[in-house]
Amino acid sequence: MAGTLMTGATIWAGPTCTPQPGWLLVTGDRITATGAHDTPPPPADTMIDVAGCHILPGFVDTHLHATVVGWQTLGVDGSAWTSLPAALAAIGVAAAADPHAPWLLVWNARPFRWPQRRLPTAAELDAVAPGRQILVSGVDVHRGTVSSQAMRALGITTRRAQDGDVSLDRRGRPTGEIWEQAYGEALARALASAPGDPVALTRQALDRCVSLGITHAHEAYVPPQHHERMLGLAAPASPRLSWAVGAGEGLLSPLEGPSVAPDGDYGASGREAKLFLDGGDRCAVCMPARALGRLTWQAVKETVAARHPGPLRDAMRRRTTVQGRTLRLEYLRYSDRELADLLSAYLSAGLRPRMHALGNLAVRQAATALRAVGAPAGAAVIDHLVLLDPAAVDLVAASGAWATVQPGFLTTFGPQIVDGGTDRFLTVVGGRSLLDAGVPLTLASDHPAGPLDPLGNLRLAVRRPIQPAQALTPAEAVRALTVTAAASLGAPGAGGLAAGETADLAICDGDPFDPATRVTQTWISGRRVWPAAATG
Repeated sequence: MAGTLMTGATIWAGPTCTPQPGWLLVTGDRITATGAHDTPPPPADTMIDVAGCHILPGFVDTHLHATVVGWQTLGVDGSAWTSLPAALAAIGVAAAADPHAPWLLVWNARPFRWPQRRLPTAAELDAVAPGRQILVSGVDVHRGTVSSQAMRALGITTRRAQDGDVSLDRRGRPTGEIWEQAYGEALARALASAPGDPVALTRQALDRCVSLGITHAHEAYVPPQHHERMLGLAAPASPRLSWAVGAGEGLLSPLEGPSVAPDGDYGASGREAKLFLDGGDRCAVCMPARALGRLTWQAVKETVAARHPGPLRDAMRRRTTVQGRTLRLEYLRYSDRELADLLSAYLSAGLRPRMHALGNLAVRQAATALRAVGAPAGAAVIDHLVLLDPAAVDLVAASGAWATVQPGFLTTFGPQIVDGGTDRFLTVVGGRSLLDAGVPLTLASDHPAGPLDPLGNLRLAVRRPIQPAQALTPAEAVRALTVTAAASLGAPGAGGLAAGETADLAICDGDPFDPATRVTQTWISGRRVWPAAATG
């Protein structure tokens, strides 16, 4: 049966994603043939001239948070605020504009770019919006702040938090600032009380994924009680949808074991569990002891430049210890024994562990634990690996785990890392180091913490603003965001654009590494799903 023939394009062909001028034939839900431009194409029922375009495998985003992104459309966007006073003024205006809303949700605040280096306190929120329930979330979705009314509604205490997850004043009272587990549980409870249809909001976020050429979206955290909801969202298969389950209490709460993980289907991938080994801004890092002096001096210079004590105060409150010649920031969420026991339990139950490990100390712990429990190659995923050292890279390579990094973090959090001087001692988003060590590497967005656009993430992986020696080649970047990403999920697409493979395609109007290029068509299983075909 003849199908649809696309001609005149550059095809990023095969599992190597090698670009070559040629044609591509789709029959049903499969690619039935590809060929170079000088090879006569076969007959077809439908001919599509895509001259000047590039056809890539559909993008597979192995780590995003569509279930959070949808809610952001109903809240206040704080990404453009440049200072604490500007944030408070905007929050006051938003509260007055919608005085009867049960919750005022503020998203994407970036206090690490403000001179004050902190989010508002509950008292400051109360002053600009008295009596209102307010939750302000940082862009990394690992920290936030709540008003006094919100603290009362949510029951914010230190009961379920690790040391420091609820900031306290000198009298031991919560200031409103919350981190990690305490923040994640507050967010879950606030969203459960906020108006809005979670299914419709998530569907809106998934539709945006499709418009950017994403044919498979992997939701990095779903509480067990929302598993059935995700099954309903996965039914249309546009995009393909899969997910990892986590703790029911909140995004960043510790897992209790596989007994609470739902049985059966997890969408378009295998069963998976999400563990947080460290935090976001509070990640687990080790560096040479000499880094302490350098980092402190950097904070002093920033304080002088900002004319505000915020940078120095922020540096001084970090949990740092010096052991011999090593400086450690101790933000591990599990002990080594606890982690090994959890990994063993999940692997035995047939669930793939996906471990958030942002700092090199957490990465070392993840890789060491996998080897300790005898995890087979490809049985687990280590996410983020933002700050690395050679020892951590070697351990990851020896563990056999997949590694997922987010190139978009180079623009979202890169300036913060450089300003703090950490890039002098550690590798930042070290894609080159991981690939050279033989680690199977995938790229992802972690949206909303990082930018969603796959083309933008490809370009950042190749043309890096920080540590350019860590850049990937164009073909390596495309592979990491398509075929390797699909393979890491055990999902369609691991063979790339080749005969017999599922026809998931992203068609661009030019070279994907040209900043002006955009995705113009998205195909899933041989059917164009974006833009939708005209009817009537």
